Amino acid sequence: MSGQRYDRAFLLGEAKRDQVMELWEVQRYGTDSYGDPDYVSIYGMKPAEWHRRGVRLLARTTVEAVRDRLGDLIGADVASVARGAAMPVAVIDPFAGSCNGLYWILRHLPQAAGLGFELDPTIFANASRNLPLLDRRIELIEGDYRTLLAQHRPPADCLVVAFLAPPWGDALSAAHGLDLRRTRPPVTEIVDAFERVYGGQPMLYVVQVHQTIEPGSLAELQQRFDRTDLRIYDINVEGMKHGILLGTKRWNSGLA
Repeated sequence: MSGQRYDRAFLLGEAKRDQVMELWEVQRYGTDSYGDPDYVSIYGMKPAEWHRRGVRLLARTTVEAVRDRLGDLIGADVASVARGAAMPVAVIDPFAGSCNGLYWILRHLPQAAGLGFELDPTIFANASRNLPLLDRRIELIEGDYRTLLAQHRPPADCLVVAFLAPPWGDALSAAHGLDLRRTRPPVTEIVDAFERVYGGQPMLYVVQVHQTIEPGSLAELQQRFDRTDLRIYDINVEGMKHGILLGTKRWNSGLA
């Protein structure tokens, strides 16, 4: 094995980021960075199991994919709210990546339809090879959600769950936490894009957030929803606590 330390910086570096990871590399990343060779558990499987099934990850996806523990918590919370709608559900992820966040929401809402968009052709190709190997049906489409949303309209009586986890880029700082106005693109712009297309039907927005959020950006986002609920989970992901902001439009969700 290489003497190279398998950490975030190495896997996201230009020389490595688009390479397909060997099993020992995935486990080495988990061990070197978190003391756990099974850290990159996705789709409900530990690395040895998903690798044996034929699933493969790029180096950058190994770092950026939603982990199972977090995905499970998100999926359970989304389902607890969405079930109260008593109507069909469609889940849309405009930044699908590995699709593990979408996968876990569908695992908790097994009757829901799942749709993901992925702009990056390398990530799209890799995820497209993985999805047929899973136990959930996810339709993944290559392209920009801003141009594709209007081409994929669920029935008018359907609750649309929008799972929003855009790249944070430099939106997270030690001094102020996560500034939702500086994600790429800003979360409010994503919500506005969804509203332009789905503004006539009930919506549940699910925004992945950090334990510390810049207050002004949070308030600006919350103003776009009828009701909101901020939930931070007591688990560490890469040294920080993550959570979700739930926001609803046009239906009685029971949120405060």
